[in-house]
Amino acid sequence: IFITPFMTCSARLPVYALLIAAFIPEGRLLGPFLGYRAAVLLGLYGLGIAAAVVTAFLLKRTLLRAQPGSFVMDLPSYRLPSARSIGLRLLDRSKIFLRRAGSIIFAVAIVLWVLTQFPRTDAGPPLIEDSALGRIGQVIEPTIEPLGFDWRIGVGLVTSLAAREVIVGTLGTIYGVEDATDDSITLQETLRRDLTLPSAIGLLVFFAFALQCMSTVAVMRRETGGWKWPILQFSYMLFLAYSGAFIAVRIF
Repeated sequence: IFITPFMTCSARLPVYALLIAAFIPEGRLLGPFLGYRAAVLLGLYGLGIAAAVVTAFLLKRTLLRAQPGSFVMDLPSYRLPSARSIGLRLLDRSKIFLRRAGSIIFAVAIVLWVLTQFPRTDAGPPLIEDSALGRIGQVIEPTIEPLGFDWRIGVGLVTSLAAREVIVGTLGTIYGVEDATDDSITLQETLRRDLTLPSAIGLLVFFAFALQCMSTVAVMRRETGGWKWPILQFSYMLFLAYSGAFIAVRIF
């Protein structure tokens, strides 16, 4: 349970796709078999797996040194699934993901938009930096400035605690309000303008390690029967994410 969140999940993929498309150039690394963008994505998968293996090793040598108890589970006979059952399963899981992610992103987007509209001034809505959302982000900014992130990314990191993919909608809302006069600019172009390549790589590393999923924390609490392990898990992964992003920014 402790190391499972290191595995790349569907919630991380929208974040990876946005940042990789914005900052990693197209090109072939191994002829027709592997491009630069695919290599970065595979590297992020590998990074998560490596972190899980190292964490499991450390846990076995420290907190979980006791001899594990016996565990017996009856498994059903394995059968080759049919194409129809695979298709139905994929369709069902896709519907669940879209319904869950869509509802969360929509709700967060509404809250963020409201926060950009207050406090009102005589001239109408405030500049986004002076809005309630901007002030919240500016409180967070000093803690993430060493990673090359500004207050906009800080707000995205906070809202992504609800679900990792929410950061895409958050940044879209913030930059959409900020650049309301220019409908032609895309989110990828805006990120390229406001983030450097090292900061983008740092953000990818942060998302590869951080436990930004409250539903996972809730499951951990239910399975362990207390808050000790969820708090330890969240703190450890946050430390790893911050340290990894800090190192990545300095290297690249």
